[in-house]
Amino acid sequence: MPASPWPTPRSVPQAAELHALLTTSGRLLHPPSAAHLFNALTNCLAPSEPRHLRYALSLFDRMPHHTTFLFDTALRACFRAGAGDEPIILYRRMRRGEVLTDAFTFHFLFKCCSSARTQAPLCRMLHASCLRTMLPSAAPLVANPLIHMYAELGLPDDTRRAFSEIPAKDVVSWTMVIGGLAKMGLLDEARKLLVQSPERNVISWTSLIAAYSRAGWAAEAVDCFNSMLSDGIVPDEVTVIGVLSACGQLKDLDLGRSLHLLVKEKGMSMSDNLVVALIDMYAKCGDMLCAQEVFDAVGRGQKPQPWNAIIDGYCKMGYVDVARSLFDQMDARDVITFNSMITGYIHSGRLRDALLLFMQMRRHNLSADNFTLVSLLTACASLGALPQGRALHACIEQRLVEEDIYLGTALLDMYMKCGRVDEATIVFQRMDDRDVRTWTVMIAGLAFNGMGKAALEHFCWMKRDSLWPNSVTYIAVLSACSHSCLLNEGRMYFDEMRLLHKIHPRVEHYGCMIDLLGRSGLLNEAMDLLRTMPMEPNAVIWGSILSACRVHKDIDLAQNAAEHLLKLEPDEDAVYVQLYNIYIDCRQWEDASRIRRLMEERGVKKTAGYSSITVAGQVHKFLVNDQSHPWTSQIITMLEEIAYRLKSVGYSPITSKVAVDVDEEEKEQALLAHSEKMAIAFGLISLPPNLPIHIMKNLRVCEDCHSAIKLISKLWSREIIVRDRSRFHHFRDGTCSCNDFWERKPPSAHRRSPVRPSRLGGDCPPRLRLYHPSHLPLAVVIPPLFLVFFLAAHRALSLWCLYGTDSARDYFGCPMPIIISVDDKLCQPPE
Repeated sequence: MPASPWPTPRSVPQAAELHALLTTSGRLLHPPSAAHLFNALTNCLAPSEPRHLRYALSLFDRMPHHTTFLFDTALRACFRAGAGDEPIILYRRMRRGEVLTDAFTFHFLFKCCSSARTQAPLCRMLHASCLRTMLPSAAPLVANPLIHMYAELGLPDDTRRAFSEIPAKDVVSWTMVIGGLAKMGLLDEARKLLVQSPERNVISWTSLIAAYSRAGWAAEAVDCFNSMLSDGIVPDEVTVIGVLSACGQLKDLDLGRSLHLLVKEKGMSMSDNLVVALIDMYAKCGDMLCAQEVFDAVGRGQKPQPWNAIIDGYCKMGYVDVARSLFDQMDARDVITFNSMITGYIHSGRLRDALLLFMQMRRHNLSADNFTLVSLLTACASLGALPQGRALHACIEQRLVEEDIYLGTALLDMYMKCGRVDEATIVFQRMDDRDVRTWTVMIAGLAFNGMGKAALEHFCWMKRDSLWPNSVTYIAVLSACSHSCLLNEGRMYFDEMRLLHKIHPRVEHYGCMIDLLGRSGLLNEAMDLLRTMPMEPNAVIWGSILSACRVHKDIDLAQNAAEHLLKLEPDEDAVYVQLYNIYIDCRQWEDASRIRRLMEERGVKKTAGYSSITVAGQVHKFLVNDQSHPWTSQIITMLEEIAYRLKSVGYSPITSKVAVDVDEEEKEQALLAHSEKMAIAFGLISLPPNLPIHIMKNLRVCEDCHSAIKLISKLWSREIIVRDRSRFHHFRDGTCSCNDFWERKPPSAHRRSPVRPSRLGGDCPPRLRLYHPSHLPLAVVIPPLFLVFFLAAHRALSLWCLYGTDSARDYFGCPMPIIISVDDKLCQPPE
């Protein structure tokens, strides 16, 4: 374009002044003058001002003659301003107006599509149009933006094809394809291309190092950095940032310090990103002194990024108060600052401080993001803080954040771990999108709350929703079978996981199956499965064996399990207590005394049991025979009333569980003073009749308290929810959601004991019913029976190979399986 007699504007206001001058002088209709104005205005555009782009496009629309140059300039304006669909609209106008395209047209089109993440089919159509209309001489101008576009869209095949179609590849093309493949996670292929590249520069090495660091391949990133130095390439600031990230992952403090020294020797400018990388590296390596020195030297500015890095470092090291001191010194805090402090408080168990900081964040008119609320909901779930969780739910309902699948899953998990199955089910049913993790949380929550058959029902719905279960899902399913004594279902799903979905069982899967077999009285089969595990059994598995030995009075196996447990956890009091109780139950007083002396010699003390209840936002904690509560007299009066009314309906305390050698009356008084009974007595006094009594206990609920609480729930017509260290117990109308698991006789290896359906309140799924296949239509029975017989045949063949024909015949000798049905309809998905 020839030189214009008009001045060249350097900003949008100056361009507006020139626009006014051309309009008043009538020169706006002069094509060279208008093109000069439009080109200068395009050079002044920035992504932060979309209204300036609208001004430029409106000027373009008023021009009388749209040439190829003007269309290319408009596309360049869209690229500079970060427009969305405007480039495609301009290209269509260009085609309809029969304006010729050139290499610059597709150059800027491909750049706009890569920044706007345009749909892949449309990008391929533009690529095809480019191939039809462009001469081979235009390829160098179009090739690199084309590779960049496909790489940004995450299309590796198209990226490779675009690269291979370049007749003469320059260093930019090699760098572009290496960086694109590395960004897509194809690190091995990117490394091979880097080796094949005729010229390797700092950009190609840096892109690969950064990709290795992002992928968590820290050792490979350091090795790539050493190769770069051997290649004679001098690293720049971006390279050092990538390697510092790898040092933090490896906790390689020596390499990090040498990089810091390199920065000083090369005189690199200490940008905010480099300062943050240095602070983060020192913090992850545990050297907060050096991190503080870097921060004091160059990080105490107005920008929040260095502040966020040092605060996050102190929080992750556990120095939350130091982090809070720095937090209070900041002038400008952003969402990341608050998130770092809130996460630090949560990891330190200070949920109240985290919630107060969240309220302060709202007072500063900062919009909480989903990360903030997910972190807080996770903390509420871990601590069972239901009121705080409900308050966060109210914030979500007020549309303070955009609800997504992660937030919905965290909310569902919070309600499940607080024992509120009704509210969790409402959240689950209201979710528009559910992924495998959402279903897994629902299944695990129902299992944890003692509703095993409802959990299996949801597992059936999940598969009907065309979602494939993963390894974690099967842990939840097998846990549901274990908690509800669903022996045949547990065996079936364990085989289904291995044979149908080809998922290799992990130690958690074996733990669930061994626990299920042990609870069911099949201790020999449990030990056979334990011996066939490809990995060493952990303390949880041996603990399950030990607990089953107490229920089924197997002293020899209990001693064997205790020996393994003491090797794995020599300071854990639960092992000694469990073995002591087994000896007491079997009246082996000398062995029990020996365990007691062994605990004293090793300095192992039994964890004191306590129960807590929240009333009006205040947590009340009770120990056994606690006399310190301000309402002690009222609690004792209520306990006496409880004892009287329990005996009036035929309740007899299980005094055999009291190991102390005292008379029966004192044993009954000792059982009455258990912490959970005291907490329930306080709840009966202080809570209105329409509210459930929610008890938290740090140990497992004893058998006597379990029997007593069932009757209390019926006599007082109250819902009582007890969360002990292994599960929830929902007591209603004299029944418990665990179906009195420890009070039932264990089922045999091939016969199921009738199980009462779980009580589900409110909006929970309907009650399960059990049917024999002969009562169902063939169309309903055949599909599930096909899977059952397939798995049974495989298991029988395995038994025949291992033990002979008798074992296989015994396995096929079991009765027909019972089909789980819901309101006479198999596996109907939730509405």
